[in-house]
Amino acid sequence: MHAPKRELARFVAVRDDTDERHLVRDDAARHPGRGLYVCHRRACFDRAVARRAFVRAARLEGVHLQIDTTLADAFDG
Repeated sequence: MHAPKRELARFVAVRDDTDERHLVRDDAARHPGRGLYVCHRRACFDRAVARRAFVRAARLEGVHLQIDTTLADAFDG
């Protein structure tokens, strides 16, 4: 299923001071980098995590991406 970007939650893989990469929510599109989009439902976020969709979309194969599952707490059921 596809939806317009304005209807999706935007995430970005950002690098911290220790060169670790973390997934952050970025609905305002302020962070640089590839936008990773998912619908506003917890099930969509959980499925993307389980299928490693964020890692693939960010083109980070072979690089560990820290994903805090509480990022989806604000989503609808």
